[in-house]
Amino acid sequence: MAKRKHMPNNKHKGLFIYCHVCKKHFSWTRKTVLRNTKKVKEEPTCGESGKNYSTCKHFEKHRYKSRLHVPGSEGRKASKTHDATNYVDAVIQAIDFEKEFKAELQGWGQPIEIRNRQYLFDIQLRYIDFLDNIDVPEHQKNTLSEQRKNEIVNCLKIFNQALAKYNINKKLFIINRLNDAHVGLFHDYLLVDKNYKGNTYNGKMSVLKTFVSWAIDRYNINMKNPFEKVRMIPVMVKRDTITKEEFKNLLKIIKPENGIEIQGKYKRNRYKLYLKDALELALHTGGRREEVVGLKWNMIREKNGEPVYIEVPNLKVKRKKGEYFNQNVPPKIVPVTKSLKNILYRLGYDMNKGKDRYLLNPDKRTASSTKSMNDALSLGFSHFYKQLNTGRELQFKCLRKTYLTYLSSTLKGDAKRLSSHATDTVLKKHYIDERIVDKAIKELDIFED
Repeated sequence: MAKRKHMPNNKHKGLFIYCHVCKKHFSWTRKTVLRNTKKVKEEPTCGESGKNYSTCKHFEKHRYKSRLHVPGSEGRKASKTHDATNYVDAVIQAIDFEKEFKAELQGWGQPIEIRNRQYLFDIQLRYIDFLDNIDVPEHQKNTLSEQRKNEIVNCLKIFNQALAKYNINKKLFIINRLNDAHVGLFHDYLLVDKNYKGNTYNGKMSVLKTFVSWAIDRYNINMKNPFEKVRMIPVMVKRDTITKEEFKNLLKIIKPENGIEIQGKYKRNRYKLYLKDALELALHTGGRREEVVGLKWNMIREKNGEPVYIEVPNLKVKRKKGEYFNQNVPPKIVPVTKSLKNILYRLGYDMNKGKDRYLLNPDKRTASSTKSMNDALSLGFSHFYKQLNTGRELQFKCLRKTYLTYLSSTLKGDAKRLSSHATDTVLKKHYIDERIVDKAIKELDIFED
């Protein structure tokens, strides 16, 4: 958990606390002064609110930062942002930076390039702030999920690990020196050291390509993006679906006593009370994890007193378009088939229809529990499926693939209109083609006897 950073009065020279929100450098955080013969404690003020430093709501965006004068220049500074979380560690990192900075000056003679240097690690920290929408204009703000942001941050860490293997210091590496050789090192690290396969390799390379393009554009760096030359590894798309027998057996073994998973010295129970219901809903709606977890009773539409279809928010498309630009994204339409109707009634449709209430785990919902439920679905599926010993390695997303396979087979070209894939949409000025929904309800048959 992030803690508020402090700076003593006799601080290390050149070391500051920098706020990435109000853009202010703090050389001190609290001191005692003599005022009218009385000792009074004072604090610097926030550059945004004008209130005391200790009340700043953005303290998790504070960073220790070093600023050094560039010899031979008029007021130019070479700066470095540290990843230290406390003052003592920040001083150690500041001293290391000063030593290496002086060593580079002695080696080059004239510090021409230093004046506009952009260190890799500094840029990475700023990129992470950008992903968190810190100091980003409203029209450019993104709505990346926490999971996606964590994936990007993890990828940057892996790139730094690849550089460190060859004794390249991320904190002193100037980004415009990045070239094909460094990309080659990362290429080998991913495929040889990490033993990543095509999909993962392609994903990591894409993240770095996007990051460097952002840095070039954001800081007007005079360089070409070496990641532009990376060739993606051809990947064979797996269309693994789950069989009726596998799914029935999977539901049977989902019990508390079968949920124990041991990873090293850690023991976890992958069993959840809502897991069976969640997997059935996933199979019969084709929903992604967050869509299944986010299902509410008031999303279900009726006809003649019976549930006919569910309007599921298209979270993936809405997130991609961003806030203020996603109001008119049509929902995905999920027909309530005979099997799905049975599940809904079993979960309490009669008592809950029309309510702004979750289908799954409604009484124990918080923001953190919703996120943990997403993880519980994929981890729980994998854990219990392995116990079937089928010789296959299926993941939670195979339920969606199974649903779409049946949907496509039943509706042919109309399947896209329900699943909201590509550019096809269901709603045209709020009109829904009930013939397609009706056909899906009557003919769609997933594991029915």
